Amino acid sequence: MFTYKCEIQSGPMLEIKYYQSLRKRNKKNMSRSINRAITSEKMAQANRIRGEQHTQRLILANFKQGDWWVRFSAPYKNFTEEEFEKIVSNFFKRIKYHAKKQGVQFKYIGFCECGKRGGNWHLHIIIEDCIKDIALKMWKWSNGINLTPLYEDGNFADLAKYIRKDVTGTKRLKTSRNLTKPTVTVIEGKKREFKKLEKGEALPIPQGYYLVRDDVWVNDFTGANYHFVFMQLRMNHKRYAVEYTKEAKNESKTN
Repeated sequence: MFTYKCEIQSGPMLEIKYYQSLRKRNKKNMSRSINRAITSEKMAQANRIRGEQHTQRLILANFKQGDWWVRFSAPYKNFTEEEFEKIVSNFFKRIKYHAKKQGVQFKYIGFCECGKRGGNWHLHIIIEDCIKDIALKMWKWSNGINLTPLYEDGNFADLAKYIRKDVTGTKRLKTSRNLTKPTVTVIEGKKREFKKLEKGEALPIPQGYYLVRDDVWVNDFTGANYHFVFMQLRMNHKRYAVEYTKEAKNESKTN
């Protein structure tokens, strides 16, 4: 049995996983999975969870509180799916063009879908605050725009679930190619560290972080897996460094 430690850094979120495998990882840091019979129900559930986790990591690595979750709607029953997809494609091109002229990047995560009754095609999308005004100007139906500011309660887990829900059905998932990817590092774990976890000892909290949650689940073939999630203290993360410095200066002036 081989023991591994996996660290995943997604913006301010750090995940640390300890697990065991029956196969040794190769030079590319990949391990071959054990070919066992898995029910379609369990496989679907595992894929759903992995999809939600992947989307949450992408959101945290690229967006923050103060950015936007926007719905862009087209007139009811005026377009087919193919026509609306073309509208969205042209919409993205115009945003990208004007963003480049202003020296900013256009990043997005979202999806297209149609209402339950059919005909109500719309786009849900996460965008940075620096893109908001450009996007609002580029959408041709100003009365078909709904803005919701992003907030970090729950570290965007619920938003990730909403985005991933039914992506194999009526949703058409869309992500820009320039998104920052989470950093994944896998090394051989120390068996004595794994034994401490088996005994119920807590994993030391990395400096500058706080513990969000810790989970333990049991694999039918390799035993217990340990998953710890930490969030970086707001003042320590580079995306908030400028904001925090400004707040501190303002407080010092008032005192």
